[in-house]
Amino acid sequence: MRIITLTCPECGTVVAGNVIENQREMKCPRATCSETLRFTDLDEEDRRHLLEHREKYTMEQSD
Repeated sequence: MRIITLTCPECGTVVAGNVIENQREMKCPRATCSETLRFTDLDEEDRRHLLEHREKYTMEQSD
């Protein structure tokens, strides 16, 4: 398992790659930032790894 992240180019907030893979496109989670982060912003190798090992990067749902 690898740690894959994307750093927002606008504010520096770090987002987990599997979160971006799950949503494909999302607003930066920082409240004061309006940057849109996309799955395609990740390196091609990281995107491929997340897609090929999707079962290792599942997100648990809280009750």
